[in-house]
Amino acid sequence: MAGIEPDGIGLLAFGAAFAVCCLGFFTIVGMFPASARPASLAGGPAMALIAVNLVLLVLLALAAVLFAHQSLRWSSAVVLGGLIFLFTPSAFQVVPEHWRDSRAGLAVLGTIQAAALAALSSPLHLIAS
Repeated sequence: MAGIEPDGIGLLAFGAAFAVCCLGFFTIVGMFPASARPASLAGGPAMALIAVNLVLLVLLALAAVLFAHQSLRWSSAVVLGGLIFLFTPSAFQVVPEHWRDSRAGLAVLGTIQAAALAALSSPLHLIAS
């Protein structure tokens, strides 16, 4: 493994963060346009949750790309990122629709995205390197 990617912990951190990023992407894309949104997500509070998740998604995507650029070989990041993006729709389909299309589901997604962003931005990954 060290011949392919010397930073295995970093690769694992990138993979987890990018998987969360992809799940968030597929969830948020399903919320646009507003007319296609489920009735349970109509109104101002739901739109605020969607906006917060969208901001977290953009920040997480930028952090994952920056982390991969600084810590990983580009070939490792491209191969793992491609595999994750390829198989994320299958994992997305496993999540029940009433979770994906609810305020509670969006709140959980936002919490997971924030945790992934914090883990990726944590100085602990520098210790492992």
